[in-house]
Amino acid sequence: MRWEILTPIPPAELEEIMEKSGAEVKLTVLGKIERHGIPLSRVLIEGNEREIERFMRGLRLARAGG
Repeated sequence: MRWEILTPIPPAELEEIMEKSGAEVKLTVLGKIERHGIPLSRVLIEGNEREIERFMRGLRLARAGG
């Protein structure tokens, strides 16, 4: 399964979140864009559905201060 996200989170921080979540996914930065003055990374997330969901849960918690 593959998901693509746009995020202002730096790739190094995404790697940390992936490690802390324990998710077995592969992250690939596809490029960068700027929207309304905010730099965003296009990131491809690859893995099985359960692992991607685990990573996304970790991402939501990290960004919410959890």
